[in-house]
Amino acid sequence: MQKTLFLVPLLAASLSFGADLTQNDQREAYAIGASTAKYLMNQISGQEKLGIKTDKDIVIEGFLDVFKDGSKIKNDEIEKLLNDRAAKLNKAVDAIAKAEVEKNLKAGKEFMAKNAKNKKVKTTKSGLQYEVLALGDGDKPKRESIIVANYKAYLIDGTVFEDTGDNKTPAHLSMINLIDGLQEGLLMMNGNSKYKFVIPPELGYGDEDIESVPPGSTLVFEIELIKALKPGELAGEAKKLSETQPRNFHGAHSHGNSVSR
Repeated sequence: MQKTLFLVPLLAASLSFGADLTQNDQREAYAIGASTAKYLMNQISGQEKLGIKTDKDIVIEGFLDVFKDGSKIKNDEIEKLLNDRAAKLNKAVDAIAKAEVEKNLKAGKEFMAKNAKNKKVKTTKSGLQYEVLALGDGDKPKRESIIVANYKAYLIDGTVFEDTGDNKTPAHLSMINLIDGLQEGLLMMNGNSKYKFVIPPELGYGDEDIESVPPGSTLVFEIELIKALKPGELAGEAKKLSETQPRNFHGAHSHGNSVSR
């Protein structure tokens, strides 16, 4: 409420108020003004969070000038000023994103360095860390396999971004669509095994911002490989799934596409 108090003295000195808004066209006109003001306030608030300040009284002055006698600034200068401001905003956004990536990369390296001290954890040449939680004797998947698996995926701070346990049903995943770290890890697993993988950003999503996964994040997957489907099983599984709920074999459709590339 206090954010709008600055409007009163400036507008009161420039315009005549007192409309009781009893007519529909008056209410429509008021709605235009209120909607525009809300939009601008949200924009200005977001920009101020990026460190780009705005004199709100002068914003209102610009409105009033255009409604009365015309702008004090020519159109070509307005365009240049707004383009310059957009460039400053983009630069601020890029700086914040870069800082977040660097912070996440540092935290991930520290986490993996500590995790590597666990005698049960092994590290592959690519940098993937894995721990065998339960060893099964089923068939290993191939790069082109469709697998059935339960998994929980979370960030190094423990924030879970996917969990098949939420739906109480395993996911059907296409190996060729998975992120590199999961592909590499799953190829090592026998059916009925359970592994824990710690996946560095270069084997995950890199600097991309994927839904609830911040850019530069190290990922942790606890995954139980139930089985890799054989050609004859695939049609049967597809029929069962179509009878229950829609699924996409190109990743875990019911859990989003976070594990997919």
